[in-house]
Amino acid sequence: MKKYALHALLAINAALVLALAWLWIDKTGQLRNIHWLPSSPQTTDYSAMVPALPGLARADTSQFIAMLDRPLFSLTRRPPPPPPPPTPQEPPDNFSTAQLSGLFLGQGDGGAIVQIAGKARRVRLRETVEGWTLSGVQDRSATFTRAGQSRVLQLPRAALTNAPAHLPAPSASTPRAAQPPAIPASPGQEAAGAVPQPPADKAPPRATFGGRVIK
Repeated sequence: MKKYALHALLAINAALVLALAWLWIDKTGQLRNIHWLPSSPQTTDYSAMVPALPGLARADTSQFIAMLDRPLFSLTRRPPPPPPPPTPQEPPDNFSTAQLSGLFLGQGDGGAIVQIAGKARRVRLRETVEGWTLSGVQDRSATFTRAGQSRVLQLPRAALTNAPAHLPAPSASTPRAAQPPAIPASPGQEAAGAVPQPPADKAPPRATFGGRVIK
């Protein structure tokens, strides 16, 4: 049994060797597929993969315009009126807070120093500031004109204060000088007469002249 099994294995191995030789060796006796051969390129038509777009055609917009003229969710089936145009806003009038702080004169020319919005502006005659033109300078005033209107700015005067005519009277809370204690009299002095008391402290006389106190 073992003898026939050995022959069978040898026959199978020989068959496998012949099969490998037929796969590896060609008819000319050379090995097959030892050199790489480039495969043929595969071409793809991408334009055929994209779906065709519809051509440009003239659209009928009459139905869309009719829908705008008669809106579906409006009670009157009428479009809302257009909004009113915005009202133009006038620029802020900064010159309304202008204050005249100084004047100056030159050789046939002059000007003024004006405080506008917290900033000092030096304006000469016939110059324009905030839309107003300085048209004239007087002793203590300056005249500005614009579109037939005129504004006169006056130079403020310094406030004068008078000195007090007399000193203020002492208030009730001012402490007074302490009085010296009375000296008791002896029995002999009581018989002779009353004991003279020391004079109380009195303020010296004062005179007022021209709003000043003279001691």
